[in-house]
Amino acid sequence: MALGGLGRRLAVRAARFVGRRARKYVAPVVPVIVGPVALGAGLSAGALALFFHIADDIRESDGVWRFDHDGLKMALELRNPHRTALMKFVSALARPDVMTGIGFASLLVAWRSRVHRPKAILLAVALTGGGGIIGIIKHRFERARPTLIEALAKEGTFSFPSGHAFISLCFYGILANWWMRTRPSRLESGVIAISSGGFIALVGASRVYLGVHYPSDVLAGYAASVPWLTACLAAYNQYEKRMAALPPGPVHKALPPAPVTAD
Repeated sequence: MALGGLGRRLAVRAARFVGRRARKYVAPVVPVIVGPVALGAGLSAGALALFFHIADDIRESDGVWRFDHDGLKMALELRNPHRTALMKFVSALARPDVMTGIGFASLLVAWRSRVHRPKAILLAVALTGGGGIIGIIKHRFERARPTLIEALAKEGTFSFPSGHAFISLCFYGILANWWMRTRPSRLESGVIAISSGGFIALVGASRVYLGVHYPSDVLAGYAASVPWLTACLAAYNQYEKRMAALPPGPVHKALPPAPVTAD
């Protein structure tokens, strides 16, 4: 605890020092710096901080216990046959094994369709890579599944973090990004973003409702997914910019007209 208190004091002092320097040197150029890249980096940093905070609480069995207990208790109180059917359906739309299969299928499309190859590769990297990341983290923490309430689904892997939450944010986040880029209207883009975000949140809620995940598992899954999704989309956008900057392909000169011969 003493080391923790010392660490917090050092962090506060460092933040104050950086804040003073930022006001002097960084503030004048903020309008130039702030953009999609900076926003993505900031969201990723915040998401990683949240993930490690939850992970530390789980290691120490502290902090998240009440949050997890209350979340599972609420899920139990909300259960009825109609909601259970809905939650099972929603959960099935984000199964990590199905999403990983889609990723491998995208690889096949990438080699067969030159037009859709960049998008197929993006899906393949995001989903298969995301599945690998989740598997590594699960075996690193080895958190058992909840036992506080009856589980309405069978799962054979560890609980932390939620693979459904991670993969749903990657997959549906990418689809929403593509869809929003085809809609010039801000209103349409806003509707797509809100609808996609609501569905992704519903996937996470379904895992708690079914009793196969703690609420902290779901939050950690989303938090771990944000930087991975940001990196994948940033790489894809950079690729598109480079392709757009390339000069057009060589134009074949038209053949001269054939000479006209008299009959």
